[in-house]
Amino acid sequence: MFKRVLGAALAALIVGACQQASPAAPTPASPAAAAVQTAAGAPAVTTAVSAASSQAAAAVRPFEATAMWVAQPPQWAGDPTAPGYTPSLFGGRCSAPSDYVISFTFKGNATHVGRLTGSGSHCSQLVWSPQGPVGATYSDGRAVIEGANGSTILLRYGHGTTGADPATGELWFRDEWTIVGGTGLFAGAAGSGVEGGRFESFGAILAGEPVRMWMEGTITYNPSGK
Repeated sequence: MFKRVLGAALAALIVGACQQASPAAPTPASPAAAAVQTAAGAPAVTTAVSAASSQAAAAVRPFEATAMWVAQPPQWAGDPTAPGYTPSLFGGRCSAPSDYVISFTFKGNATHVGRLTGSGSHCSQLVWSPQGPVGATYSDGRAVIEGANGSTILLRYGHGTTGADPATGELWFRDEWTIVGGTGLFAGAAGSGVEGGRFESFGAILAGEPVRMWMEGTITYNPSGK
């Protein structure tokens, strides 16, 4: 009787051991359990990798451009026969009293854009001396850069100043720009930098003489987001 009871107990232990070792119920330390845990964590790993790839794709990149800038006839404040003596806000277009609003077009090349065209405008404030205007500041700049594939970069610029180079007699301009968005390849783009150029005289600019200009700074966008 004792032997039969002992045999039944051993059989029960063997069956229990087989059930614990069954692939249907892997222990945490078993290879099968590790595989199940890895599979369960795969979505989180994929999400993390995807997020890292997205951040890398949208990294800050250098931005440089050169272009030929051509002004259109300015819109003067006050009496057009005696411009420059009655500053205006131009119906809210300008944030500071300005002597004229000038529009322009430009063509050139830029990193990440390739061949480009563009247009824009800003408000200008003449700096006067007893002999007449000797320079200008400018603000409230708005511009759009369009690449060959139709993608655009939207810009705002300001803190513009001009001056003279005593060594060459040339006049210069310089301002700060900020990217405020874009379309196509540059949808959601951001960035900032400075730009400038040199010219012979204000009269030459206002007469439509092309001016060589440059831009440099950084841009953040996702090249795979187009």
